[in-house]
Amino acid sequence: MEALTSRGIAQRDEGGQNFGRLFTVLLFALFIVALLIAIMAGTGLYRALVDVREQADTSRLATGLIANSVRAADAVDAVGAGQGPEGRSLVLTERLDNGTFETRIYAYQGSIVEEYALADSAYTPEKASPIVASQRFAFSYENGLLTVETDDGSVQVALRSVRGGA
Repeated sequence: MEALTSRGIAQRDEGGQNFGRLFTVLLFALFIVALLIAIMAGTGLYRALVDVREQADTSRLATGLIANSVRAADAVDAVGAGQGPEGRSLVLTERLDNGTFETRIYAYQGSIVEEYALADSAYTPEKASPIVASQRFAFSYENGLLTVETDDGSVQVALRSVRGGA
């Protein structure tokens, strides 16, 4: 607002101009604060999504390795059960010209391990290769479907050999 002085010169209202500047600065500060909050929320959300993805990848890795081993060995009378040092073991038998070999998958000291050995030889878990850390290892077989359970989840493998596919 302008006011006339005694000399007739227009003078601006300093209070109105200061209020306009203050309003602009406050609006800019509010925008910056909202932007920082949005960035922090986005960063937190991204971290959570990465954690979920890593956990899912680990779960698929553990069960996927076991499932792929079973699929690779799927043949008539090739998939069976044995007795490992800490419970049942999944035994995948491979018959070659120079002998019969077994891939044994079982739980040992908090891990699921895989051991490749001659059939009917003793279990040697200290020579086995760890697949994944897991306290739980169980499997069941019903109607051509093998189900393997670990701490990270379960996987089901339909055996082709049951239907004459291998």
